[in-house]
Amino acid sequence: MDKRIKISFLILLIIGFGVVSTIVILQAQGYDFDWKKNEVLKTGGVYVKTAQSGADVFIDDKYISKTDGFSREILAQKMLPGKHSIKVQKEGYFTWEKSLLVEEQMVAKAQNIILFPNNISFESKFSDITSVYNITDQNFLTFKETGEVFVINSKTQEEQLILSSAKAKELGKIKELYFSPDQKKALVKNTLSNYFLLELSGTKSKITVLKDIDKTAESIIWDGDNNLNFISKSKLYSLNIQTSKKELLKEEPVSAFAKHGDGLYTMEDGILNRMNTFTKGIEILTKDTFPFKKDSTYQLKIIEGRIFLVEDDKTYYFYEGKAKLFIKVLDSTTKISYRTLSDKVIFITDYGVWLMLLKDYESPFFKKTDSFILLSNFSQKITDIVWVADDYFAAIIDGKIRINEIDNRDKINSFELTGDGYSKIWFDNNSKTLIALKDSQLLVSTRLIP
Repeated sequence: MDKRIKISFLILLIIGFGVVSTIVILQAQGYDFDWKKNEVLKTGGVYVKTAQSGADVFIDDKYISKTDGFSREILAQKMLPGKHSIKVQKEGYFTWEKSLLVEEQMVAKAQNIILFPNNISFESKFSDITSVYNITDQNFLTFKETGEVFVINSKTQEEQLILSSAKAKELGKIKELYFSPDQKKALVKNTLSNYFLLELSGTKSKITVLKDIDKTAESIIWDGDNNLNFISKSKLYSLNIQTSKKELLKEEPVSAFAKHGDGLYTMEDGILNRMNTFTKGIEILTKDTFPFKKDSTYQLKIIEGRIFLVEDDKTYYFYEGKAKLFIKVLDSTTKISYRTLSDKVIFITDYGVWLMLLKDYESPFFKKTDSFILLSNFSQKITDIVWVADDYFAAIIDGKIRINEIDNRDKINSFELTGDGYSKIWFDNNSKTLIALKDSQLLVSTRLIP
């Protein structure tokens, strides 16, 4: 071989070794070469955690690994910055897919993935129901077509007669019903604005007419298991249902009120006040007068420690403590409903699903506490909603049940269950099943979550 060729070959080997060594060193230090951009970049990673074991994880259509039975998590490292498609699938389950942004020296997290069975079905457990009220996860107060009233258990399928049809007639047509904190009593308001106490204790169940609450009463709430607070003719009262003792709490005109801990919150002349129920000290919480509308009704609601002023059940104003004022956050043409968890609240308006964060979130929202996020806008009205896990909810939309995630990065994973005609929905945290009202039947689903 010619000497010059040997030298050239040796030089090429040295250069090649140098390039390979550089690449290895750079990769070891968290760098890689982006052939599309023709530049060296710091890499990132993707972390995936699933509720189920045995799920196949794909990144950019490349199989990565299967989640094991212990940790159920996968960390893919040395990934170039940019969008990467993630797919998690398992036979017999709906597939989870999302495109996540990987940044330099950062790990994109998808850590609350639940794969739901693709064969979820419902079975009728109770029939001939005209109305139903949820007491606990598995217990419901039901009014039957026969006129009888039962407490039923969705798990054991036991029915306990609470009122005969003759006795239930005393209640009249029910407009509102609220359970006491211990779930042993219910306050009932009928369409004639008469109030009753319904005691839910089996054979000892009885109805008591609450004569001390007149027809002008509004904003009635339980204050413990034996006291009711309410407004009547702009004055705030407390009623002990055991002794029938009625006490005037506020002589000043009160437009709305709420109780939380040792604080009694009242709207007086458009100003929010807080009175310590022990020391009787009063703190003024707003600096400006709220513009009450003459023909509207108002309520103060304290949701997971946050204060809301609610107008006609359709508009929510959030109390901003630092600014000392109410800010409109939600508006609807129909009644706004909500469901709570310890760290977030979900609200439904006409067509929208909103999420309120009760703590700072890094992933997936990167938002501060008390942020409001519009998760979804549907083309049909939403009639009911319920949490099914920390990061998933079920909603009834146009009579059909749809399960959705709250991770709004890229597309939201969502799927519809078979069947329609549903009007109400609940979730049993013990059995991990949905309970739904359809026509006059109460149905229970197969298990949703491992």
